[in-house]
Amino acid sequence: MRPPWQEGHFVGGHLVLDLTNTVFSRAQPVDEGELLKTSSDVLTWCVSSGLFDEIPVVPTNGLVQDVQTVREQAWAVLDAVACGAAPPPEPLGALLERAGAGVRTGHVHVDGTADWALPGAIPSALALMAVQALFTLPRDRLRACGRCGWLFLDSSRGGRRRWCSMSTCGNREKASRHRVAG
Repeated sequence: MRPPWQEGHFVGGHLVLDLTNTVFSRAQPVDEGELLKTSSDVLTWCVSSGLFDEIPVVPTNGLVQDVQTVREQAWAVLDAVACGAAPPPEPLGALLERAGAGVRTGHVHVDGTADWALPGAIPSALALMAVQALFTLPRDRLRACGRCGWLFLDSSRGGRRRWCSMSTCGNREKASRHRVAG
């Protein structure tokens, strides 16, 4: 992990789900809840998530906004699926267009690798991964945390996981229930 990222930021079970979770809370948005504020944040997140091993020299003009846009489109699509709804056409179409443009120009390869030094390679690769996630992740195991709204894959045996992380949201929910009951 590269600072400021910690293991608690990577609880989604898939790189794209972890990308959608780069805001403090989906359920109760707060000021200053954005975790991808600078190009450095984006690049250290990419290394920490395993997108690439070392921070490459990349064009940073527009990088933060483009990655935030892909993140919000991926969240809209995958949150809908987690709620049992059809993916909304506008964000899905935008992801398909960005991914297609990256593949068409050769900046991004279908295996998720890219020529990171080219403008737009990171957002295009993330868009391609989001489209692949939509079609490959088990829809019946895609969940939104009952407390913060972060997305995750439920890998529990019984398929009843409700929290992004028991150590954060699960414990907070139990504590709040205890306070109400007490």
